[in-house]
Amino acid sequence: MAPQSKQKSPNEGLRSAGLLLTIPTLLIVSPLVGFFVGSWLDRRFKCGPWLGILGLAVGFAAAGRETYLIYRRYLAEEEGDKQARR
Repeated sequence: MAPQSKQKSPNEGLRSAGLLLTIPTLLIVSPLVGFFVGSWLDRRFKCGPWLGILGLAVGFAAAGRETYLIYRRYLAEEEGDKQARR
């Protein structure tokens, strides 16, 4: 008898797609939130545009870190699926 191969269920594909679709959202929302929080702090403390720029940079760093973690999680799931199929 030939070994039976396990097929991915449709839910697994949707889960992977949902996981990967969070990346563009993170790359847009995180820097915007950082900028607006920094701008609000600039107005509150009357210190110029520096906190807005700092907030933007922190937002980009946070988005990059989360993107990296999501991609690692995706690769781990794919590797687990490959192991399960063998």
